[in-house]
Amino acid sequence: MKTHPRQKFDLYSGSLYINDRVSQGEQVQSGNLSLYEMNVNRGDGDEIYPFITKDGAKNSFTVTSTSAYSALLFGDTIDGTYPLTSSIERRKVVQSVASPDAQLRALKNTLNYYKKLSQHFDFDTYYSGSTDVTLVSIPSIFFDAGIKRGSVKLKFYFTGSLMGEAADTRQNGLLIETTGSSPGSVVGTVLYNEGFLLLTASYKINTDNVDTYENDSPAVNPEWLNWGSYGGTTLVPSASSYVLEFKGTNTIPVFTMFAEAGKNEFNFSNNPTFLSQSSRQGAIVSSTQFVENSGNIVHNIVTSSFENYDEPFHPVTYISKIGIYDKNQKLLGIANLANPVKKTEDVGYTFRITMDI
Repeated sequence: MKTHPRQKFDLYSGSLYINDRVSQGEQVQSGNLSLYEMNVNRGDGDEIYPFITKDGAKNSFTVTSTSAYSALLFGDTIDGTYPLTSSIERRKVVQSVASPDAQLRALKNTLNYYKKLSQHFDFDTYYSGSTDVTLVSIPSIFFDAGIKRGSVKLKFYFTGSLMGEAADTRQNGLLIETTGSSPGSVVGTVLYNEGFLLLTASYKINTDNVDTYENDSPAVNPEWLNWGSYGGTTLVPSASSYVLEFKGTNTIPVFTMFAEAGKNEFNFSNNPTFLSQSSRQGAIVSSTQFVENSGNIVHNIVTSSFENYDEPFHPVTYISKIGIYDKNQKLLGIANLANPVKKTEDVGYTFRITMDI
């Protein structure tokens, strides 16, 4: 079964928030996601941590140097730390022919692979040489098996008012401006499987507003290359804020079982009220044995639409629970129906039971 959980990131004035959550506990900074939800609400001294013992396999957590690892004796404990957290990274890459960015060059083959979708993925045309690029890196912990196509949206706000918006309206990885100075223009691309956004549009979204975007640069008009700039060393953008939205792809293993209740089956109940009050009798044969009366009469619960008229008897039961057994007939679990299902002789049912594993 595939689910598509929504992710939302708000960036403003040096702070990053995930899914409108201000905090996830003392141990996890705002804007970060905890991998195993470890130590989220534990105080100092109560934290749990991973550890291994040095042996011949040379396994280790992070150590300062090879010599530090060699100095440990066999049997010494090497500690790790929790929580393990991750967050998105936004970086404006100012390139030159003489010094192309190494991280962008690492994406060259990937970008060129998607040229079959659009020429906007052509590395040599849009991402090499002296072209500036804003690169947004999204760790896979946020999208698992991949970002859902067509779900990416970028929003650019100024003093709380929406100034620009871009989305993949064609579901081909092209971010197209839907709100702003040039609707229909391609402002960047999305690598759905790899988790990268690359913004290349350098035109001004509007000429009425200015803010300090890149590392305390002078105040300039907003551009799509400025999207995501929410912190600096001194002059943090004071009026601009940003939103990134997308949906991930989470594959959940599901175990499916079918329970058959065919016609003329399961028409008897062990509920004492199933038998008529007058015939609900038995006899004590011995001190250890009680035998029910073989002539017990099943209580007729078939109703009639007519006053003072009794409908002929028909076996009727109500299925409310389904037992799950192993091959040795040991009860493993019980599935409860939200509402009991009426079962008559002429009706058969197939119940589907799914269980996340």
